[in-house]
Amino acid sequence: MIHAPKVLIVGAGPTGLTHALALLRHGIPVRIIDRNAAPIPGQRGSGLHSRTFEILESLGVLDEVWKLSQPVSKVKIYKLPGGREVAKEIIIPIPNPTPDVPFPGLRSLGQNHLERILADAVWKYGYSVERGVELKTFEQQDDSEIVQATLYHQSSGKITEERYSYIIGADGGKSIVRKRLGLPFIGETREERAILGDFFMEGIDDEGIHTWGEMSNLCLKARSTETPGLFAVYVAGANLDGHVDTEDLEGSFMKLLKTVTGREDIRIKEQVWIGLYRFNIRMTPEFSGGRVFLAGDAAHVHSPTGGQGLNTGLHDSCNLAWKLALVLKGQASPSLLSTYDLERVPVVSEMLNITTKLMFKVFAKNANQDSSTFDRGGQLNQLGVNYRFSPIIIDGGEKQDPVSSYGGALNDYVRAGDRAPDAPGLVPLSQPGGRVVVDKARTTRLFKILDSRWHTVLLFVDNFAGNLNLDNYSAVVAKYSPDLVHFVFLLPKESTSVAKTVASNATFERFEDTQGHAYKAYRSTDNVSNVFVIRPDGHIGARVKDVEDIAAYFRGVFGDI
Repeated sequence: MIHAPKVLIVGAGPTGLTHALALLRHGIPVRIIDRNAAPIPGQRGSGLHSRTFEILESLGVLDEVWKLSQPVSKVKIYKLPGGREVAKEIIIPIPNPTPDVPFPGLRSLGQNHLERILADAVWKYGYSVERGVELKTFEQQDDSEIVQATLYHQSSGKITEERYSYIIGADGGKSIVRKRLGLPFIGETREERAILGDFFMEGIDDEGIHTWGEMSNLCLKARSTETPGLFAVYVAGANLDGHVDTEDLEGSFMKLLKTVTGREDIRIKEQVWIGLYRFNIRMTPEFSGGRVFLAGDAAHVHSPTGGQGLNTGLHDSCNLAWKLALVLKGQASPSLLSTYDLERVPVVSEMLNITTKLMFKVFAKNANQDSSTFDRGGQLNQLGVNYRFSPIIIDGGEKQDPVSSYGGALNDYVRAGDRAPDAPGLVPLSQPGGRVVVDKARTTRLFKILDSRWHTVLLFVDNFAGNLNLDNYSAVVAKYSPDLVHFVFLLPKESTSVAKTVASNATFERFEDTQGHAYKAYRSTDNVSNVFVIRPDGHIGARVKDVEDIAAYFRGVFGDI
């Protein structure tokens, strides 16, 4: 049964579709509109980073994305003049998965494919994108729980008035939602421009990125895609403007193809799309106004170097969706929504700094001679993005030195606000005849236990757990329904009879950390991290020692429900 939508999502790109899917998983009915009559073709934002794959797994769409995507593993830089001899070949290492990072490295997948996968997932809930529908304006009153939206239907020419609890603006850099909110788009439009497009080509192989020239003059890059023979092409450089006729972009591209590569044998068989892009580096100082929120390019745009835009938009949606769902179900105060701005604005601000520095590096003279120019690991994988500074985060450990919101330490123990690491080798415990038994046939990973629809409390029960007061934890469990909070006992490998006895008396899910990865990733030396509360977005909401601190965290999120 389809219920009346409570949330209007404007824009059906990856950000809007991710937000829709996340809300639908929480049981929140949505309406998704897009002014374009059909999906926009092309690769566009194709780079997917490690943290994004974790989010896609939590939404149930990872398998198809992973199957279709491919790693970016090789860059060929051709010698000029001539353009045929490979002057330098850079092999980009493909990292192996580790216990805490199951999806390392950068992979590429055309944005059109990702949108189709997300739209199919939304369709399984009975919802689809309404295309050719535009938001013209909206009105909201301070004392009202409703936003009134004015929509224009292109096919019929009708204008309708609709009422929603909230509006999400995921409608891109020219966002009508942002403009109607009256929020400034602070930053700069740079002189640098680029021709972007997708083309079926002959004359080069389907492997990696082919590069001619330098960004300090003229540069052409052709990246192979998941579709044989199809290349995503990027032409840019400090001297591009003198070669571009905006009235004949296709003709300009064909001339540049020969001018930059120096080759006559590279032939365009078919053009999928082509466009002229000017580098914009902008963001709004706030991502919301009343009951209206911005996400993705509607809130921030930047240089395409680093491939952060699409990924950051998905992360915006996951940060807001679980909070919005709690508020709409009456399980949290609307004040919780203020933490969307408080948590995401510093992260995006740092992202703009990182991508802008990378842009200058890419445009530097002889940039192709520096292999690090092609490195898209490190901070760009977004595994270090953290909310340690958030007012709803509770950490019972020692006072911490400030860290970048984009760079929480990955090689140190985790703290509240950090991304929750994965941990394989978790074996569920069963209790036939009152005896605790390790069920190795059902070994799983921590990410399979966590769920984007609720909080998960991880209770680490070490071999000295005899003094653990289960009555106190049971009281907390009784207060919150399973659709809000799940409690999980984690026992160390080769658990003693004391620890297993404690676990046998609990009504929680129980797992033994048979390979020790969970204890290694989470437990610190400060004797604080007995309990971790993992938020629906995969970040650690609390790192505490006892049940009182758990209750304090949930009071900050749920209020007095």
